[in-house]
Amino acid sequence: LNVISPTWFNVADESGALESRASLEYVERAHELGLEVWGLVANSHPNAADVVEIDEVALLKDYTSRTNLIREILRYATEFNLDGINIDFESLEVECGPYFIQFLRELAVVCRNNRLVLSVDNYVPADYNAFYDLEEQGKIVDYVIIMAYDEHYAGSEAGSVASLGFVADAAAN
Repeated sequence: LNVISPTWFNVADESGALESRASLEYVERAHELGLEVWGLVANSHPNAADVVEIDEVALLKDYTSRTNLIREILRYATEFNLDGINIDFESLEVECGPYFIQFLRELAVVCRNNRLVLSVDNYVPADYNAFYDLEEQGKIVDYVIIMAYDEHYAGSEAGSVASLGFVADAAAN
């Protein structure tokens, strides 16, 4: 284990504002232990009592909003001495695909200029999520991370969360 990625940042609204739960003390302790800290930026609030619905198309299509989001990410990365950023934008609409890629392009430049690693979480590749464009992501970011779990889930047939075959198939795609 050499990297941890705490879920600390959530998109607050379509202007690109972020909510933060980051801790400098946590980062300092992780660094003392030889760990890199890549702050996770999410577009959803899975544990929030009052779920805030974000219109990702409006957020990522608009240059000013994208730029504001990138500035917020950099501000927090600097304030908390992060080593990297992990983007976890789930449940995007097909229309959002090209805007998400443009956001990653712009964020990648800022990350490289500030010596921050940039990673992006993705579903297991499938036709229904092809618009996430993993091939293009691979040209832009430092790490494309496949979330190879949820093979079986609450409401599905019983089985493992991520069998070896499921993970291998995800990696091969």
